[in-house]
Amino acid sequence: MSCDDCLATAIRAKLGRCPACAGQSLLIGALGWLAWWCAGADVSVNALTGLLFALGGSGLFGLHLLIFIQRRMRAQDHE
Repeated sequence: MSCDDCLATAIRAKLGRCPACAGQSLLIGALGWLAWWCAGADVSVNALTGLLFALGGSGLFGLHLLIFIQRRMRAQDHE
């Protein structure tokens, strides 16, 4: 997957740098949690699919935040 804003194809190049990619992963996670909740938040196939979708998006957004904070801390250490 490539991003039209950051023009990076490698996930390592995008993490913590591209606000568009981070926003998209936040939106995917939020829509997944909404789908899980609307499907009944139980063990039905639809609810579990929404849960998997939500965990994937939320996990990717969490990685964006973690790497962003780590890069900011490293930049402050080098100054």
